[in-house]
Amino acid sequence: MAFPGKSSRETAPSTVVRSVDEARAQYANRPGAKKYPHVFNPIEIRGRVYRNRLIAAPTMFFHAAYFIPEIRENIYRMVEVRAKGGFGCVATGELPLNFEEGRGAFMDRAIDVRHFYGSDFDSAKEYADRIHAGGALAYLEVSHEGLEADDAAEPWGPDDFVREDGRHVFGMDRQMMEKVCRDFFQVGRFAAAAGFDGVLLHGGHGFLIQQFVSPLFNHRTDEFGGSIENRSRFPKMALRALRAGMGEDMVLELRMSAEDGEKGGMTLEDSCGFAEQIDGLVDIFHVSNGIKKLGNRGDTFSDIFDPHGVNLERAAAIKAHLHKSLVAVVGGFNSVAQAEDAIAEGKADFVECARQCFADPDFIEKTLDGRENMVHRCVRCFHCYPGFCEHPTDIPLWYQLPPEEFMKIYSPAVMGDCSINPNSGLGYYPDRLPKPQARRNVLVVGGGVGGMQAAITAARRGHKVTLAEKGERLGGVLLFAEHDHDKREWMDFERVLERELAESGTTVELHTRVDENYLRAKSPDYVILAVGAHNRTCPLPGAERAMDAADTFFHMDQIGHSVVIAGGGLTACETALNLAAAGHEVTIVARKPRLTPSTFGYYRNALLDEMDRRGIKQFLSTCPLAFTDEGLVCEKATDEKGTPGGERLVVSADTYVYSFGMDPNSDEVERLTRAAEAVGAKVTNVGNSKAAGIVRDAVHGGDQAAMSIL
Repeated sequence: MAFPGKSSRETAPSTVVRSVDEARAQYANRPGAKKYPHVFNPIEIRGRVYRNRLIAAPTMFFHAAYFIPEIRENIYRMVEVRAKGGFGCVATGELPLNFEEGRGAFMDRAIDVRHFYGSDFDSAKEYADRIHAGGALAYLEVSHEGLEADDAAEPWGPDDFVREDGRHVFGMDRQMMEKVCRDFFQVGRFAAAAGFDGVLLHGGHGFLIQQFVSPLFNHRTDEFGGSIENRSRFPKMALRALRAGMGEDMVLELRMSAEDGEKGGMTLEDSCGFAEQIDGLVDIFHVSNGIKKLGNRGDTFSDIFDPHGVNLERAAAIKAHLHKSLVAVVGGFNSVAQAEDAIAEGKADFVECARQCFADPDFIEKTLDGRENMVHRCVRCFHCYPGFCEHPTDIPLWYQLPPEEFMKIYSPAVMGDCSINPNSGLGYYPDRLPKPQARRNVLVVGGGVGGMQAAITAARRGHKVTLAEKGERLGGVLLFAEHDHDKREWMDFERVLERELAESGTTVELHTRVDENYLRAKSPDYVILAVGAHNRTCPLPGAERAMDAADTFFHMDQIGHSVVIAGGGLTACETALNLAAAGHEVTIVARKPRLTPSTFGYYRNALLDEMDRRGIKQFLSTCPLAFTDEGLVCEKATDEKGTPGGERLVVSADTYVYSFGMDPNSDEVERLTRAAEAVGAKVTNVGNSKAAGIVRDAVHGGDQAAMSIL
């Protein structure tokens, strides 16, 4: 296929394999390929060779590279490192089909897809070139959100109606359908000209294609509504138009949800019927689930309470109805072993990973080298993509926080920031930071995740590093995860850090209390303090009758059948879940009208939904006053601040627990800072000892403290 004009930039050298035999030869002596033969079994589709069956699913927006200059290079590197990390194919984020009724978020103008030269074309070509340079095939993802296109001047969908937010949605007539199909044709030509190997059409998550298939959105009585054959008619028009633009030598993959996840919506039976209708029109049927507004509640994003491969059985059901098209599945896969099982069992032909790419873009190469035990496996904490306010008790953060604080969470410039990968995060370029001028003597005090990460990074940068930990084990606060029913993968992360620490050459000294004599003997140039935080004591009378929430994880044998927890924050909720999972009858007493109000988005959805599923009782707007022989004495709150003064009640149980937060070990920090400065060392404080917070802050803080040592 020939295209007018040419790019104004040179094409990067490609390392994409050109035959199945060439791909097999590359894997011939790799231990991981022998261990996982189904994953590392190359396949050719329309002349394009997938070196393995792992695809890097789309994350972020394609057009972010156009409109957000400060993260442009990050966006390109995001796909580049995934290709270099070993994926068979890498997809860009979504490109909205047009600037009219399909306009997406953060679009300042239309992207020119009609000319195959100029800056817009070059920006697209940059994606394909970087992916190819890493040895993977490249997809351009395109989407049309239909009636959900909030940024469009006039959203269009299958039906004419007024949305809940008051926006008028226009029902698509034949003229608009043909206009959209012309746009699909044109974007197909654009993708081909820019050097992509395929197009991933995002039709799922409640977007336009799914809207036509789903009886939740499509109530038409003409030839585009009613039977599954009719509801498939417009999607087939769109697919044929896209294929005509792409040509016959590119791969067409369609992402679809298996189910809507709402009453009256598209079911798995509908999806299987739709699959039969389009069998052969697409090369790969990519199975996801849910609709965008439900987030993790419809399995669009799997959470810690979901099995890995949450959509696998749905994919298997759809695969049984396809004879020409192959099947890919996405949903919580964070290891090659999981993908191997899925493919070996015949439930899918490809496995796609998204958040795992943030956690460790090199996990495939590590697996191929026989180093699976060094993989950072995604813990599904939702820090990289927090979601919005889907839970009925949520209050939008733009009401809770000042604008500058809100944008720290929801700006596209901070999405993709991973709790367990310190090199993640848009706007961060570690290779551009100054290199150390000399090998420094570095002492890290504290063996939690922040201290371990600081030591690992400092050692990798060539410094002589000692880590001193006063306890008998590394891990710090995160050691609770070893006993948490839902958070075992956090413990897996801690153990990976221990292995990285050993591999880095860091000297680890356990049972070591650091004081001025120790510091004088070590004579460090730099001291990084990571001495953690302590649980707040219980201020309630009768506290001796109760147990700190953090202690429950280590003393489960001391806990009776019924448990009452005073406190409604995140730790209280997670403690309640762990106890309920172990068979205890749990009640939470919270002063405020909302549980864990500082948590938000998808993680909060998952947390509260799981609390309901496990039968945890909740007394909200209820102030705990005292622990007595009769039970926890409480009073109903008289306002949203949790002021007591209402009806009095007593909640009884076999065991009482309290959870009132943590405070940094500031006294220890002050003591060690004085001692370190007395011997001429420069001091940095990180993690919980700086401010009681989350794992992400400790990991990134430790890394950045080490990076600053020159």
